[in-house]
Amino acid sequence: MKNKKKLIALVISVLFFFSTMYGMSENNINRNITKNNFTGYSDIGWHLDQINITDAWDLTAGSPEIIIAVIDSGIDFNHTEVVNEWKNVDEMPFDGIDDDANGYIDDYHGWDFVTNDSEPGHEVIDPVHWHATFITGIITAPLDDYGVAGVAPNVTVMNLRVLDATNMQGTTDGELGDAIRYAVDNGADVINLSLQYYFANFSYLDDIQYAISKNVSVVSVTGNTWAGGIDFPSYPGAYDEVISVGATNSFYQKAFYSNFGSPWTELMAPVGDGEGGLIINSTFPPPNIPYGTAIGTSFAAPQVAAVIALMKSVNYTIPIAEIRSILQTTALDLGPPGIDPEFGYGLINATAAVLEVYNRYNVPVVQEFGPTHISIILTVVISTIAVLPRVLKRKEMKKI
Repeated sequence: MKNKKKLIALVISVLFFFSTMYGMSENNINRNITKNNFTGYSDIGWHLDQINITDAWDLTAGSPEIIIAVIDSGIDFNHTEVVNEWKNVDEMPFDGIDDDANGYIDDYHGWDFVTNDSEPGHEVIDPVHWHATFITGIITAPLDDYGVAGVAPNVTVMNLRVLDATNMQGTTDGELGDAIRYAVDNGADVINLSLQYYFANFSYLDDIQYAISKNVSVVSVTGNTWAGGIDFPSYPGAYDEVISVGATNSFYQKAFYSNFGSPWTELMAPVGDGEGGLIINSTFPPPNIPYGTAIGTSFAAPQVAAVIALMKSVNYTIPIAEIRSILQTTALDLGPPGIDPEFGYGLINATAAVLEVYNRYNVPVVQEFGPTHISIILTVVISTIAVLPRVLKRKEMKKI
């Protein structure tokens, strides 16, 4: 009888062990990977095809826990496909109190560093430029068979305004630094700075360095020269700490306006240049037409920022140095072999970068236990308890 009890206990333990191991093997060691179920990849946008996005989406379309701060002209979230807005849940809106004691009163929707108030989006008395709304569509427009699709449709976007209604610098360099520090201190994982021709100035460089020290990637642009891109270091993109992105056209050539040069040109992303071929399509804020095209390196940087967000959705602790190394080694080399002043390491390759993180950290897609899994396990355990004693009894009778 004791042997029977021991055997039953052993069988139950083994079943429990394997069921637990199954759960552990399907558990993300970091944050849950949100697997994408969208299948309509037939018309997602030429630029998304060129950065090889669809197989990356089969691993993750991004996690809402990953936040990209768009420090720009102010995002208009009234557009139906400009979604996933970050909200400061530690702040009570409109109560006139700095509830979370972060130095910004009522910053539930982010902060407007131009007018120094809590509404960085569109207001009748303070309209915003379309620039940031277009960028946000490139990052997070949903996979819904409608309009356009973003590179990382499920990630969250933080709205911080530093450009005025004409899309020109609306703050001091120090206030730009304040915006960068705000993003870091309030949970941003990636910062997109589609800003050009700022002065090289420690009043915001120290804040970029602060972001890097907190493992927050900073992405910017090589800048535009509309008479033809020039070999010129445009800040903040030219800083070593920043991932600087230039633009290509739909023929895998450098867009005519895209500045270049070494060592600041790191990666490229497809935008188009209006000289034949295709141009990137994204979201315009009301009352404009809801979708349209635009050119500029401003729209290359958010593609890279969004790919980093996908990488961090797989492993949010991955260090910046490793992120940059993976982006560099997986990029599609467009110029002479290796890094070159015109293309840097080449065109961003979303699937290769995300897959490398996935394989390197061996993080499988989550398949959490549901009622069906539990029912199966309980059925096996109960059946074993019920049947095993009879089987053992028959064997003993045969021995007699």
